[in-house]
Amino acid sequence: MKKLTIAKVASLCMVPALFWSQDGSAVPAFARKYQTSCYTCHSGFPNRNAFGEAFKNNGYRWPGGEEEDHAKQEQTKMGGDGWKQTFPDSPWPSDIPGFAPFALFVTGPIVNYADKVTSSTGKVTSEQTFYQGGPIDARILFGGTVGENLGVVGALEGFAANSVRTNLRATWSFAPGINLGFGNGFSAFSGLATPISAYTAVFPSSGTSTEVNYVAGCKEGGFNLIAGIASATTSTATIPTVSSDRFDDTRYVRMKYKFFGAGLLSGAGGTYGNEFVGLDNSLDIGAGLVSLRQNLLSGAVASNWYDSSNKVTETLVYGFDIAGNYGNFTAGAAYSRDSDFGLNNYAVDAGYYIYPWLLARVKYTDLGVIGGLNNPFWTPSLTAWLRANVSLAASYKGFTKSTLPTSTTGENNKNTFTLTGAFAF
Repeated sequence: MKKLTIAKVASLCMVPALFWSQDGSAVPAFARKYQTSCYTCHSGFPNRNAFGEAFKNNGYRWPGGEEEDHAKQEQTKMGGDGWKQTFPDSPWPSDIPGFAPFALFVTGPIVNYADKVTSSTGKVTSEQTFYQGGPIDARILFGGTVGENLGVVGALEGFAANSVRTNLRATWSFAPGINLGFGNGFSAFSGLATPISAYTAVFPSSGTSTEVNYVAGCKEGGFNLIAGIASATTSTATIPTVSSDRFDDTRYVRMKYKFFGAGLLSGAGGTYGNEFVGLDNSLDIGAGLVSLRQNLLSGAVASNWYDSSNKVTETLVYGFDIAGNYGNFTAGAAYSRDSDFGLNNYAVDAGYYIYPWLLARVKYTDLGVIGGLNNPFWTPSLTAWLRANVSLAASYKGFTKSTLPTSTTGENNKNTFTLTGAFAF
């Protein structure tokens, strides 16, 4: 096994990949800034590798104080260094990206398949379909640093739905590993929850939030603490429109401990499992808690977090998760529980890199539903990065129950297959 150092991470520049993830914040603008591949920070959509985790924890800057050594595109200075000596009689100097910090990401299904849906009486309510995909969606991604402390990532998205919105996450770094974040997307909580998380699918997602991210771990492993508050007032589709004058409608905290592997703050130390995708042999254990202000969503109709018959609103979800990498193999499991309803939620995820550009993966999800009508499903997938900026993913969603549990007509579950393409430049 090879020891993981920052210098060796830099050598990954020659490995091709370019992909986008809201959680992973894979913004091609950073690849341009450092003239490196997105594989330097990512090991496949949507996972960050060890170095990518450290890059985020350093406020979207190169870890180890080596920002100036690795940045190939200079920042444009906004004022001279002498202004620091004359402050406050002059503005504090700053800088902005010396290049257009934008990229275009286009994605959409190429092929769609869905099972025929029948009712308990045998009536066909939806025919089997197999057709060319759509709609094609485009996102304008942006990212960069401003001055010595501020890092920004974001996206303009929703063009296909004719409802364009801006997701933004701004991070102020007080010191390496001590960050204050603000924005309506790209939460460090959702990012660190990883794709195996069973939290976000069973609780209203956070709206605009403010969070503190503390990280310790320069050599190997490390500790991460995230705490945040968020307003539930948002136009995002996954969050209901509510009337609120509070900025702490949702509160969350998450802790993670990395026992070995690359340092959470340095991205170095430990050993490579698969150096071509930046996976370090590692083991992470995490725990988290999300709470909602009492009665905030009373009267809303949403089965996962409001029981209209008993007038009970979910106020707390807690859980635990474990994730690790070894060689070409990556896996994890998560469990969470709704305190008011007593619902249990599970997720298990495992993947194997057949080649550095080909990832086979399978996920099992079982989320609690009021009344005990769970609807678990399997999602096997195969993702290929065909070129540095082109990906192709085949995914099948198959339910373990033949009948839709929440349907009063006895309609069967609709298993689906999707072949999705994406490119960015």
